[in-house]
Amino acid sequence: MYPRTLLDADVKTDSERKVFEELRDQLAEEWEAFHSASWIDRDPVEGARSGEIDFVLCHPDQPLLCLEVKGGGIDSRHGEWYRTEPDGTRERIPDPFGQALDHRYDLERLLKKAPGWNSGTPLMGHALVLPFKSVHQLALAPDAPREILIDRNDLTDLPAAIDRVVAYHRGARDKRALPGPDGVAAVRDLLVPQVEIRVPMAAEFLEEEEALILLTAEQSMLLARMRRDPRMVIRGCAGSGKTMLGVEHAKRLAAEGKRVLLVCFNRALRDHLRNTSAQKGLTIQNFHALCRQLASEAKLKLPSYPEGEAPQRYWDEELPDALVEAIGKLGDRFDAILVDEAQDLSNDWLAALLCTLRDENNDPVWLFMDDNQRVYSPRLEVSREFRPFDLTVNCRNTQAIHREVMKLYGGDVVPDVKGSA
Repeated sequence: MYPRTLLDADVKTDSERKVFEELRDQLAEEWEAFHSASWIDRDPVEGARSGEIDFVLCHPDQPLLCLEVKGGGIDSRHGEWYRTEPDGTRERIPDPFGQALDHRYDLERLLKKAPGWNSGTPLMGHALVLPFKSVHQLALAPDAPREILIDRNDLTDLPAAIDRVVAYHRGARDKRALPGPDGVAAVRDLLVPQVEIRVPMAAEFLEEEEALILLTAEQSMLLARMRRDPRMVIRGCAGSGKTMLGVEHAKRLAAEGKRVLLVCFNRALRDHLRNTSAQKGLTIQNFHALCRQLASEAKLKLPSYPEGEAPQRYWDEELPDALVEAIGKLGDRFDAILVDEAQDLSNDWLAALLCTLRDENNDPVWLFMDDNQRVYSPRLEVSREFRPFDLTVNCRNTQAIHREVMKLYGGDVVPDVKGSA
């Protein structure tokens, strides 16, 4: 299964969770199942295009299958599909069989261009899964043959249902290519690639040397998600890779020509990141220093206090207000913002940061948080426009250290550990 376990942030409906569990528990080990398989591609004429397939099933000796999952209050009348809202109203929705077919063609097009696919036109199929509906409850259209519909009764013997879908799509003299072991690897590399990030190590270990970091599956998924989700809040324990992923994504955006701001609250971390990750288009700054910097550029007069005697309102109100006023004079500064240690951010401070964006309502903003490490008193109340994503693996510590740390852990996201025993 990819991912190995299902994250709450990745589950749109109970139907997807149900199908995930049945695929995991019933299919033979030769099958690989990819949940929420996301892709992005660029067409020279139409520009960038993206999509997401509920499930892709891959087996060396079977056709590739794209599964579209629908559940809840869904019904079909004379070939027209509707979703029933909690208040009883019915809304027309696209034909899910058409969606599954489109996903199949998209995946075929991407796979033909994948470096590891050398088998020609792939043999592929699609199916609709209705884990909480029975076929007799639906009036199906001509593009919805029973053979490629898996209902709640079929889920009791899912391998048999998959065999029926495969038999429907596979012809007796079909010349399209089955994946084989190399094809399965190509699909895996396309949908859940292993990502390596070169991270400069601390000078006291190896001057100017680089370490290769092999990302976990969920870290790779996050980088893919950040490509298409403009507002995200990423939560995870210390050692889950939040800072590394934030820096990597900031550098990628800057390389595309965007003006990127990476904010942190620890000056030592800021200085370290400047030394190791400096790049054209990337500004790395801690929050209050940014306020003072832009206020100075706008020639604003800030309150003056003796060293170390500034009152709390200076940090909470006067500096953030100065940032907003400075932007009013200077104009926008950034096209994307990433905030590390966002658990120490307040809502007023976030509002001030948003003022620095070219498009305050739509430009990308990503918040990286650790609920177990709150140094300052402000607590950020994240609005619903920010899509949550949890990093659940501690990649830094050994299992023994992790067990001791967990005795003091108080965050909402309970981490697993990847380190040695």
